[in-house]
Amino acid sequence: MERGIEPRALLALETWFLLAWLDPTLHGEPEAARALAAGGEFTARHRDDLLALHRRVLADVIPAYRTLAERGQVELSASAYDHPILPLLVGHEAARRARPDLKLPAEPFAAPEDAARQIERALERHARAFGSRPNGMWPPEGGVSPEVAEIAARAGVRWLATDEDVLWKSLPSELKRRESLYRPWRFETAAGSVALLFRDRELSDRIGFVYHRWRPEEAAADLVSRLRRIAPFGDRGRRAVVSIILDGENCWEAYEEDGGPFLAALYGALESASDIRTRTPSDVIAAAEPLAALPALHSGSWIDADFHIWIGHAEKNRAWDLLARTRRALVEAGSTPERDPGAWEALFAAEGSDWFWWFGDDHWTADRAIFDRLFREHLEAVYDRMRRPAPAWLRVPVIPNRPAPGATLAPIGLIQPESFRLGAGGAAMHHEAGRVRELYFGFDRERFFMRLDFAAGRMPGAGVGLALELLAPRAARLSVRGLAPGAHPVILESGPVAAEADRASSPRAQAGGAGEELAGGRCAVGSILELAVPFAGLGLTTGDAVELVVYLLEGGQPVETLPDSDLVRFVVPDASFADSMWSA
Repeated sequence: MERGIEPRALLALETWFLLAWLDPTLHGEPEAARALAAGGEFTARHRDDLLALHRRVLADVIPAYRTLAERGQVELSASAYDHPILPLLVGHEAARRARPDLKLPAEPFAAPEDAARQIERALERHARAFGSRPNGMWPPEGGVSPEVAEIAARAGVRWLATDEDVLWKSLPSELKRRESLYRPWRFETAAGSVALLFRDRELSDRIGFVYHRWRPEEAAADLVSRLRRIAPFGDRGRRAVVSIILDGENCWEAYEEDGGPFLAALYGALESASDIRTRTPSDVIAAAEPLAALPALHSGSWIDADFHIWIGHAEKNRAWDLLARTRRALVEAGSTPERDPGAWEALFAAEGSDWFWWFGDDHWTADRAIFDRLFREHLEAVYDRMRRPAPAWLRVPVIPNRPAPGATLAPIGLIQPESFRLGAGGAAMHHEAGRVRELYFGFDRERFFMRLDFAAGRMPGAGVGLALELLAPRAARLSVRGLAPGAHPVILESGPVAAEADRASSPRAQAGGAGEELAGGRCAVGSILELAVPFAGLGLTTGDAVELVVYLLEGGQPVETLPDSDLVRFVVPDASFADSMWSA
């Protein structure tokens, strides 16, 4: 047995793993109910029955979606097969349209035929699974360009969807008004026209990042009220068309019961709203004919309307260089996808966007080295399937053997900042594409320090507040009011959290009123926000293991959670802390 794990312990791990990956709505299934009733005393029968349940549930997924589509209850869209950033497959120069200063890889890469194959493979696979080809596509990461639109139109794709920032960068100044967002557009290409839908980012992100901390009914009511406020922005007297598009696979684990209560509340609210209609994209486009022509299409994605997440950093560019060399070796060998399908499938897999997502400093995972190895193994497989030895340069990691900038680092020393400038004495957590760019924290023997660096152009205004929620070792809240630059914010302690169930709406309560001014608390706001809070004011003592989360509030409602993927964690230091962290 590997590493001496006893069979009984391994069986327990396997069974708990299978239970953890079951949606709570399936816990009543006989196989799951029997395993849960075992109280951890599992048998091989429990594990094998759970595996059978997983297989049965998975086998029902595609038929269920196919049935819904055949009824017209939903419209199913597709995405390019191996999830590549299509404009970058067409050619790297697309990246410089949005970011002229972006450093491109040394090896040239331009393979529009690969982009076409990735789209066509997705359409064919969709047809095999669901009985017909899809009308529309969400290109991977919302990546679009004029060339991609032409390739999609030639493949018979009727509509594409992307982010609203791509729209604003596509329109002349006289058309940059809210009405332009709430309608479908037509983009003409040499292969015909394709309709374009642009998502409302705020509404999409509220579902993705905000509403999981609210009570389901309050969240649903807020979304419906925001939809009603959009209604007057219908173009030329027509109904406003609001596209809500988000990372559908990512957000639900943060919701109570995987989002079931929220979705039930939302669908119920929409069903009872006589002034709001839910429509499929194809229905919307058909009803809006003739569509207004989009004069130009910006090349960009749904992240900052550019492609810097996938190209431009030294690691990302090195990965593109390896991909370009491997593809060139295929072509120079006279290989084609028809002649060597296995080799080309390995190449297409390496074209996927997620490898480049994890390279560079934008995102961090402890598994970066694994992603690096898997990416290079796909390229090695290209040579293997051509019956050629893989070059030695594929054995050299893309990622240097060093800690990635932006990784979360725990404080290793006490700090005594002047003007609360924490500098490198704290820990940094990168927050992507929000109002806050970075969060730093640290401490001395008496106080906790925090600094927020705001993204360019995203400084807080008079209506913005801050809330700190202490989760461990005791429940407590602090609210900070008056964050306008140059103001003197007030720090209030609003008392303990009454119950876990109240946490979803706690920031709203914080913004609302009651609370005593925290003695010794200090806050300043300029180009950054700096905060000092005495441990005593939080009821913390030496040795306490602290967990807290920070909310940015607007109009009394949470609009951003910091950090977005973890908690701020540290132990209140004692007199020996500095000595214990010393190293030669």
